[in-house]
Amino acid sequence: MAPLILSCPSIEINPLPLTQSTFAPFGTAVSSPLPSSMNTFPTHPSKTPNIIPANQNTALKCLDVSPVVNKYASAPSKVKEEAVMNMFCCFPRSLRRQKNIRTPGREERGRLFDVRILERHPYTTQTFIPLGIPPEKKAKYLVIVAPTLPPHSNPPSKLFKEVGLPNLRNLKAFWAHGGQAVTYGAGTWHAPMVVIGDARIDFLAVQWANGVQEEDCQEVELEEGVSVVVDEGYVGEKAKL
Repeated sequence: MAPLILSCPSIEINPLPLTQSTFAPFGTAVSSPLPSSMNTFPTHPSKTPNIIPANQNTALKCLDVSPVVNKYASAPSKVKEEAVMNMFCCFPRSLRRQKNIRTPGREERGRLFDVRILERHPYTTQTFIPLGIPPEKKAKYLVIVAPTLPPHSNPPSKLFKEVGLPNLRNLKAFWAHGGQAVTYGAGTWHAPMVVIGDARIDFLAVQWANGVQEEDCQEVELEEGVSVVVDEGYVGEKAKL
């Protein structure tokens, strides 16, 4: 089924750092709760209930770091689902130059990533786990999400009869690095992975699927207008992971 094409307001989004609190309305941001300097098993392990000793006191096990949700029982087709793990090898995206019309003498004020497609997985969470970025490379990735509008009485497609289209005016973007994974909540509108910098990032993607296209993944295409502002200095100096 061809994606629905949506007209867009003219919006520029400034991304925020990805944290558990900022991303909570859309899913789960996952990163190690331990300081990077901790490289030996602690003499006095944490009393936190969700961090427990494991593997003969050679590891700390962090419990339930992200939900794994399966709602396929409510899918119309009733086709049986299964857990799947795929790999997405994501290459750096092209950016559009933006002229600085506000500051005389400064020709550019960053670049733009144009958001042209959003998708959602209505019956499953989807977790992306980066497999690391070489220290000499400069790369991060953008997580782009949008809330869902209320259902429309006369939707443009039967796919959106019970759940609404993306709320583009409240679209959000977040900077993530190679030490962070992200779980999109079931039904959360999001852009495909957007790698920024000079290196490919490989992600493991974990979700449920039943092979019915319109139940596994629903997409909308966006006309020109929605962009994310990319500060290339942020990507360069701060992306040394």
